[in-house]
Amino acid sequence: MKLTAWRKKNGWTQAELADALGCSQPYVSQIERAVDPIIPGKDLLAKLYELSGGEVEPNDFYDLPNLSQQAAA
Repeated sequence: MKLTAWRKKNGWTQAELADALGCSQPYVSQIERAVDPIIPGKDLLAKLYELSGGEVEPNDFYDLPNLSQQAAA
């Protein structure tokens, strides 16, 4: 699931997510952008995965097919 969709589904603001991740709100905005997004480093990717209960995966930041769905097929 894309980070923006997960954040909105859970009723979080960018500022609240930034506080939970230990980063700034402008940085959250940069990683959520549809145009020229920034891919977070591995530590932040791990925090996002844990915070979202696995709903936001590292592959969600890359333009890749959903590998977990392909493996199940």
